[in-house]
Amino acid sequence: MNGDDTCEWGPATSRGEWTLMYIRGLTIRQIAAVCRVDYEKVRLHIRSRERRDPTISGRRLLLHDRPRPAPAWWTPPQREPWEHKYIQLRHFIQQHNRFPSQLSADQEEKNLHRWLRHQRIRYTDGRMTGNQSRQLDSLGPWRGNVIGDRETHWRTVHNQLLEFIQDAGRMPHRQNENVTELEATLDVWIQTQRAKARAGKLTPARRSALDETVPGWNTTRASLRSG
Repeated sequence: MNGDDTCEWGPATSRGEWTLMYIRGLTIRQIAAVCRVDYEKVRLHIRSRERRDPTISGRRLLLHDRPRPAPAWWTPPQREPWEHKYIQLRHFIQQHNRFPSQLSADQEEKNLHRWLRHQRIRYTDGRMTGNQSRQLDSLGPWRGNVIGDRETHWRTVHNQLLEFIQDAGRMPHRQNENVTELEATLDVWIQTQRAKARAGKLTPARRSALDETVPGWNTTRASLRSG
């Protein structure tokens, strides 16, 4: 091949590669450009995968999550002892009579929620000591996917969604520019409600509440309106 020859690559159509690239942090638009495929095809595939596996969004490695290489003189901070975090969690539950929420505006509460979520992963993977699991057991039902009163949690997120729609004038969408953590969480939540509705797993009361307060919530396009 001489210097005047050109080589044109065809589209990369492997759905598995699109999913892997998305989990590694590329946006849908970036995947479409890199793979030389239609944006809408990639978007529909990724949304379909997220509906079948709601954990994908939580496993995404976003660009801003990737740490920069540390300078040679830098030493990592000491991790706070497990017992200290446990005591903070116990005090929080004693004070508020509930587990910490990921939707809280208080950063310390969100940090406790993140720590407790990590403990569930450690427990599931068999990396938690018996003494640690017994201490957490004494606080209540900490092992479930949703900790505490599920109905209260659902109503809390529902109210958060209504407040967001009222303030923003649109449905949440985590691919919007300058998206906040709350908007991304609400987008995943409403998509989860749609998936449950299609599978017949959404209770009549919850479906009725969404029908009355969020017209059009059960259409895929509803979350893509960017105002």
